[in-house]
Amino acid sequence: MAIPSGRIDSSGSASGSEPASEEIGRTGKAQIELPPPVAGEAGPVQLILTRLLVEPSVSAMLAALKTLERPQPSRSLEREIKQMLVALGDHIAADRKLEALATALAAMFTDADYAIGKMRRNGQLRASKYGYNGLLIANIARAGLDARLSLVARDERFDYLESVVALTRLAPSAKALHDRVVRTLSTRRDVALKTVLVVLNSRFYQHSPADDSMSSLKLGRYTIEDVSDAASLILNTYRQLFTIEDNCCNQFDAEGVAGNSPIYERLFLAAIRLTKFKDAETMIDGLPFRAVSKGGAVRISSIRPEVEKSIRLGYVQGQMQVALRARHFPAPDSAVSVREMIDKGFEHGAFGPLLKFAEKPVRRFRLFLPTAPQIFQLFRSESVFRDEAESLMMIDADTFSELDPGQMITPLVSVLDLLKVQRYFNFISCLYQRKLDEIEDEGDRAYLTFTSTIPVIPHDKLFEQIQLILSDEAKSRAVIDLLTIDYSANHLDLQYTPLINLGTYYAVAPHVLAASNLPRNVIVAKDLRHFALEAGDPMVAAVKATFEAAGFKVRADFEVIIGKRPFELDLVAWRDDTLFLFECKNAYHPCSAHEMRNSYDQIQKAKDQLDARREAFSAPANQKKLFGKLGWDVPPTSRLHTGIVIANRIFHGAEFNGHPVRQAHELINVLATGTIGGDVELKFWKGDAFATDDLITYLGEDSIARKQLQAFVRYPIEIDLGGRRLVFESHLLDMQRQMDIMFESYGEGLEVPSVLRHPPFAA
Repeated sequence: MAIPSGRIDSSGSASGSEPASEEIGRTGKAQIELPPPVAGEAGPVQLILTRLLVEPSVSAMLAALKTLERPQPSRSLEREIKQMLVALGDHIAADRKLEALATALAAMFTDADYAIGKMRRNGQLRASKYGYNGLLIANIARAGLDARLSLVARDERFDYLESVVALTRLAPSAKALHDRVVRTLSTRRDVALKTVLVVLNSRFYQHSPADDSMSSLKLGRYTIEDVSDAASLILNTYRQLFTIEDNCCNQFDAEGVAGNSPIYERLFLAAIRLTKFKDAETMIDGLPFRAVSKGGAVRISSIRPEVEKSIRLGYVQGQMQVALRARHFPAPDSAVSVREMIDKGFEHGAFGPLLKFAEKPVRRFRLFLPTAPQIFQLFRSESVFRDEAESLMMIDADTFSELDPGQMITPLVSVLDLLKVQRYFNFISCLYQRKLDEIEDEGDRAYLTFTSTIPVIPHDKLFEQIQLILSDEAKSRAVIDLLTIDYSANHLDLQYTPLINLGTYYAVAPHVLAASNLPRNVIVAKDLRHFALEAGDPMVAAVKATFEAAGFKVRADFEVIIGKRPFELDLVAWRDDTLFLFECKNAYHPCSAHEMRNSYDQIQKAKDQLDARREAFSAPANQKKLFGKLGWDVPPTSRLHTGIVIANRIFHGAEFNGHPVRQAHELINVLATGTIGGDVELKFWKGDAFATDDLITYLGEDSIARKQLQAFVRYPIEIDLGGRRLVFESHLLDMQRQMDIMFESYGEGLEVPSVLRHPPFAA
């Protein structure tokens, strides 16, 4: 149901359509928790809070604000606001309405721009943080909007508060879904976890494609990544309800999966829809998106349409790059997959005996993996299987040097080490599944799938097996640590950390581990990207080399001091009386809204840096100092252009405050070839050779990327949360339209070949 705005009575219920401004249920002065005083005495924010706490209603608090004097900004004031916001979270969690509203208003009155920005950055107004109870959060946001005339902040801060109010309208539906997950787990404590892992593992092994034409209430609508996110949420909810211990994965729910029982389908559907609600929270908190409530639905859309289109373009281009690399992949007879190897082994009777049938304590297959060299040589070998090469190819799509499997991702662990361990679990998973294929009776095969396919391994046994593969004790322990889920982390994801520590055992869905892009996921999960770039950023080196080859004066990683202020320039280039300043950001291609926030944060940082550089180096005197420090004998110029160069493709084609975002591979192509490859080569240089104006055009509104954005069409993605709808306003690439635009712009009268006519839409 909708959350109405208006009066809050002593029970905390809302009514009417007026602002949240009347009587507030008090919890008593003894329960009021104030932040500790600053420097031994009450700080300015605390004094404002104390003043507001004597008022009986929000309207009275708002009136009181008009009589107060705003403190002067300072570092100590920021620290006090941070303390207040910590207390605010505690008040919301404890449902202390008076204290929460007064604390929020005190922080916002003191410095609304900083306080609201901090609340947004910290995700402090997410209903999912407080058991999906959105009423108090909505009233805090409404109070901030009602106090707007008394606050000093950018418009975007208040736009955010409006999005919070809109999204909390879905909180009751999300809470109902959460309660369904809790009820299911509570009544199936001893059997649910293993059952969920088996369902997840089977989905990954079968890898059934998602059918987006299906209802959002059907599991077939969703990708395996969606199902994995749901399983991760279920695991996290289970962890909050119960202690994770060794007996959690001893049994499966035979009753819950028997016949046509919908219990686990409903469980996964509830969890998937909760992850979509949390995605929406992440998008309005950490990305340039807003929420608007309209017509019984809450719609999530980018603040500027081209931003969401640029995200879609990034994903489409990423998929295309992987497909292009697949064309050059070795022929099947030169590299086999682990699954193919297992099939051949069964045909020759080599692997079948490794699995023995056991009747007790339950009917299942047991793995007897001898430590014979011929078995473990499969895992120790440095020859890469085809499925492992495909994982490397996915990473390679955004790298700027040949990816070396021997590349270290920590001081102890290399990419190849992870691939070897992944091969081990891939082998185990395919071995079980191939053995199960021999069971003719469908019911018996299903039963044995649930009893056999989720290994529960003692800690010492897993270490022993990993050490046989890696032949190094410290390395083996480091790999296990990298793959083990961290229950204290803010975000749990079984594709990133697939080993579940039960106490003295590990449980694992082996095909989740086997089918995930493990090297990339571990680097992201453990924040190891900086280690890979310690020796230098290959993207910056590649872009710099291309600028040099195109006749530019260019310098990378250069520092200059202007007016006592240091400026670190990622890339500065000059040619034909034109100065270019670029910030370069190298993040992996994001696979979720959670990860996309990292890419966006980097772009926002680059935007802020370029704002300062554009202001400083528009002055001829500062340019002269810069050129002198660089040793370039060139005059100051009024032709100054900026840009953000990214390694992945997300946000490619967007611009932020006049700074265009461009993907490094495409920028290199603009400088080096001037063509768009494919079945028909298109040319975008104006002349026969590269000219500086070609780069200026590429950075402007008439760029290749901006033209591609014109080919996107609206594609809303609707999720039924039960009574209310969540709609993500997304886009699809009309590939026919894109080809028409490209040929019209760069084809010099050429027509789209008939073989390229009527291509599919791309998500």
